[in-house]
Amino acid sequence: MGFQALGASLVGRSRDVSLLSSLVTHVSEGAGAAVWVEGEPGIGKSSLVATALADAEQRGCFVHWASADEFSVRAPLRVMLSCLDVDTTSPDPRYSSIARQLHDVPASDELTSADPVLSVMEALLSLVDELCGVQATILVVDDIQWADESSLITWHRLMQAVEQLPLLLIAISRPTPLRPAVARLRNRLRVGGKVVRVTPLTEGEVALLVENLLGTTPGPHLLRLAGRASGNPLYIKELVTALLTERLIADEGGQAELVAGAADGIAPSLASLLHHRLVPFAPPALEMLGTAALLGPEFTVPDLAAVLQTPASALLTGLRQALAAGLITDTGTALTFRHPLIRHVLHDGLPSALRPVLGRQIARVLAETGAAPERVAEQLLATPAPTDRPTFNWIAENAPTLVYRVPNLAAELLARVVDEGVGTGSQQHNTILLGLAKAYFRIGQYESAEKRAWEVLGRVSEMETSAEVRWTLTRILYSAGRAEQAGAAIEQALLDPTLSLKWQARFTALFAMHQRSETGDLIAADRGAQQALNLAESCGDRFALGYALCVKWLVDSVRRDHASALESIDKALHVLDEQAEQEDLRSWVLENKVFTLHNLDRLHDAETACRAAVGHAQRSSGSSPGPHLGSAVHDFWCGRWDDALASLSAIDAHSPEVTHFGLRERGPTLLYYGVSALIASHRDERTTVQKYLQLGLQQPLNTISDWENYDFLVAAQALEAERRGSLHKAVELLSTLLEVRPGQMTLVHQWLPALVRLALETGDMATADAAFAVCLTETEKEKTPARAAAATRHCRGLLQKDPGLLLATADYYAKVGRSFERAQALEDAAVMLASQHHRHDARAALIEAASIYTNLGAFWDVRRADTRIRPHGIRRGARGPRPRRSIGWESLTPTELKVARLVAQGKSNPQVAADLFLSRRTVQTHVSHILVKLRVRSRVEIATEALQHPEGLPTSTD
Repeated sequence: MGFQALGASLVGRSRDVSLLSSLVTHVSEGAGAAVWVEGEPGIGKSSLVATALADAEQRGCFVHWASADEFSVRAPLRVMLSCLDVDTTSPDPRYSSIARQLHDVPASDELTSADPVLSVMEALLSLVDELCGVQATILVVDDIQWADESSLITWHRLMQAVEQLPLLLIAISRPTPLRPAVARLRNRLRVGGKVVRVTPLTEGEVALLVENLLGTTPGPHLLRLAGRASGNPLYIKELVTALLTERLIADEGGQAELVAGAADGIAPSLASLLHHRLVPFAPPALEMLGTAALLGPEFTVPDLAAVLQTPASALLTGLRQALAAGLITDTGTALTFRHPLIRHVLHDGLPSALRPVLGRQIARVLAETGAAPERVAEQLLATPAPTDRPTFNWIAENAPTLVYRVPNLAAELLARVVDEGVGTGSQQHNTILLGLAKAYFRIGQYESAEKRAWEVLGRVSEMETSAEVRWTLTRILYSAGRAEQAGAAIEQALLDPTLSLKWQARFTALFAMHQRSETGDLIAADRGAQQALNLAESCGDRFALGYALCVKWLVDSVRRDHASALESIDKALHVLDEQAEQEDLRSWVLENKVFTLHNLDRLHDAETACRAAVGHAQRSSGSSPGPHLGSAVHDFWCGRWDDALASLSAIDAHSPEVTHFGLRERGPTLLYYGVSALIASHRDERTTVQKYLQLGLQQPLNTISDWENYDFLVAAQALEAERRGSLHKAVELLSTLLEVRPGQMTLVHQWLPALVRLALETGDMATADAAFAVCLTETEKEKTPARAAAATRHCRGLLQKDPGLLLATADYYAKVGRSFERAQALEDAAVMLASQHHRHDARAALIEAASIYTNLGAFWDVRRADTRIRPHGIRRGARGPRPRRSIGWESLTPTELKVARLVAQGKSNPQVAADLFLSRRTVQTHVSHILVKLRVRSRVEIATEALQHPEGLPTSTD
């Protein structure tokens, strides 16, 4: 009796299938989750997931599946783009436009610091949000251990969102070894995620699998041989297939059993078995399959035919044989190897001397057929042969594209060409050198980037290229934190007599920025900015015009001429357009406008400017933290601390966009940590404040820009000292803010009322008088009386013991919308009124101050106010404000209520963000808070809760 291998159903995985199937049920009901499925190659991980998801689409879910491979590691976002079917050829314009951001190389990239990878990452996250708003979504990434860094970051960001989206994430991976980035991703899953370990089959399960494969009961000798497979299903299937092929299984009394001596001739490993599978193939067919393996995990018949210089029809017999043997599968658009191990066996089966020849031929054919340059580059990197002249020419021509799309791959390939010395001294070699410098810069290898930039600068003579190299070198030095050397490089560039007017304007503006940030020389910076403006106007360079106006804004802001600063900003907005190279600069201009309007106490206009900055970032898919930081600071002073924290949570404090800007001064990392620490300190969250203080105080203080962003950290330190009862230490810390460096823009006045209060409480009249003098100077500088003038009135009221002046200051703060400063003024007025025996008025001011503090969650301030006034025999009593509820509908902040109502209408996070002029990530934070406060698990449950509060459902958005 003969046997024939049958299609075997999944064996021994019922519990894991049940778990994954239950998660499909949950996600279809609105509750997301993240799962990590791991096991050795061939253990059945993919089959397990496929079985569990077999009916997911029928249950109302989108299912997107992608597989990573060795080539994926170097290509930014390749895995996530593949998973979401995002491609330049997509019929959906939304999808194709996302892909084009990475695909279409800009005409000029030296002026913008924006990273297209970060922009596309944000766009993909928004896309997933929108998909989840339509239907429950399941994303699967197989062999995630090969995924590129950007895809891993995107996956992690999605993992943070599963609590609020109908999103099921399934990562499939080998257990070890894992790259550090992959290991970190897996470890982060442990909190609230699930790890499914696919283990070897038991002895009984092996027997069942063999029985399923053969359609009859296996005998003891056959089972003993199957036991050598260590419970690996793929190994077992290949073993049974090999035995059947060799006719080594016979029917013995109704059982499938080995023929005598069969076990002695069976290969001992899976690789050997796979080799055994190839024995029936003729040498030409094996060469064809080996060449296909060189093409990658997926290949097309036309590509294979072109490489082999053979008509496609001549390949059909071999391909049909491979399909029938289960070596490859047909996806409809391409052919893929059924398992990576099969591809590796075929690859290794080619003669080692033949592989470089075929690899170079593959690269040439791919280039001739118009394949993506990154595919050609992958083939070149996989080929150890020296670079010939045609290949060198191709690399030089495509270097800019490779640097833009795949900087890691570009750095590796270009470095190899440079080290080989091909074409040294030619213009093409210089192009490759410059590309290598830019690639190193893109991936954060600043030392290598600087070395190559200097090298190419010493070789180029063409004017525009030389200027571009110098500009790139300056950005590299700034990003490496070497501002002094950057300034020297700018000066050297300006001494070049061949520099065009356009580049003179740009470098002059950049040097003016450098003079302000490094030396604090406002006169030189102002003069340089005006010179840059004149040059830019004469040559019509919009970028230089906008940049010079930003320097003018900066100088005017330091001088406290906010009206003039606003005029410069509005001119810059008029000059700059929506071109990609100006996006980063335009974003900065919008952020500057928020700052200026805030300092003019035009808070309503500042709010509108905040929305414009966030809207621009969304339209340009920008990832700059500026709008978030600007919104956070604005909301801090306006008393919307939950909103401020939501904006801060939308920032990755370690990203290049926070730590350095390519064209700006050093990024405001200190401000990020300072605002976070100060809010935590006011809220009595001791662990949190210590965390942010520790992180913030580790940051360097090298430039004027660093010192400008340091004040919130100092204020947080001082508040912590005050909480510990160390008032003298608090005075000492805040007093450091009185020492303003030349050119520094820190708004010292906003901290001086607290310093005056503390100094008076410790009897330090000298410091109190000094603080008032500085505040008065700030007011005199203020061309349009606003914030500094109000702070001076507050300080004067404290020094003169004038509660009426303090109450008038509080009224001013109420008028302009500064609730936190209003509470501080009311608290000081209450204490002073109590000391002057105006008990009724004192208690009224205290209750109002405490009410504002309570709404802010500033529980330390409530206790301090009560403690300060208690010696005068005044207490708020039972009518005083109660602590804000931490759970339930009533605990939601005004912004959270708006978000909850829009979520209840079925809107996705990007739609909510557009309605409320917030970023998608800020909305995501608000939704997370809402879920916690309402103690619900999904957006569906938020909607259910909202229905119980019908007054909270708006008829239209505002």
